[in-house]
Amino acid sequence: MRNYLLYGLFLSVLFMSCEEENLNNIAENQFVVEAFLYANEAIDDIRIKTTFPLADEEDTSSPINDAEVTLIKGGERFLLEPAGDQGFYYYPGTDVQVETGDLFQLEVIHNGITARAETMVPTPTTGLQISQDSIKVPQLPFSAGREAIVEAIRAFLLSSSIVANWDNPNQDLYFMVVESVKDTIDPIFPGAVLDALERFRFVSEPTDEASLEFLAGTLVSFGTYAVKVYHINQEYAQLYENRQQDSRDLNEPPSNVENALGVFSAFNSQEVYFEVVRE
Repeated sequence: MRNYLLYGLFLSVLFMSCEEENLNNIAENQFVVEAFLYANEAIDDIRIKTTFPLADEEDTSSPINDAEVTLIKGGERFLLEPAGDQGFYYYPGTDVQVETGDLFQLEVIHNGITARAETMVPTPTTGLQISQDSIKVPQLPFSAGREAIVEAIRAFLLSSSIVANWDNPNQDLYFMVVESVKDTIDPIFPGAVLDALERFRFVSEPTDEASLEFLAGTLVSFGTYAVKVYHINQEYAQLYENRQQDSRDLNEPPSNVENALGVFSAFNSQEVYFEVVRE
């Protein structure tokens, strides 16, 4: 499952952009669907949650782990299974692929409500290039002392960056993910305690530009990193573009889910790699 900014952004728009009166009219057993498909990737970003009042400053929703969630493609139905206890669902099989131009329907049944939505997988990002395919970290003499070495390396990384460029003639929305490819951690900083760290992941905010810059200062380990730039589908683009709209101009929160709140959307990406190596 991807812990992307998409969930937080979605919830903040969904509940802060609608009038309190509308929220008071929401049925007690209504729920929120956060469903995202990624072309050529596993189907594991389907999340079902309860709603929460606008008066709550934080997300006080609860995960729903007992819904009946079905993905439909070409008339064939694929039943999803719960993944843990945080409201996520995934498809365990390998007989359904997410590909460019595919039309998917989603059906969620919970507490007597049947919610439905559909989305189409957009075209992939094209023309993706990065400014450099390796970042070489200088080797410093350990006689300088650990703190001096760490500060020197940190200063070097803060001055290093990867610029990604891609085709965007229509000013569509895209977001970029930078993540480590391997689970093993070879720490950059001497003596760093990294046993508890998960694989590195950075996620940008959506942009309608044709480039984004990633600063290497947040990297903690040597190795291979993937840069993925995702083309955002129209459903999510509409949601994002309404994020700053005055709530008095909205009669209901943006949603493409029938009989529930939420969004069902799809993304398609292009991927390149860079290495962080010792000089």
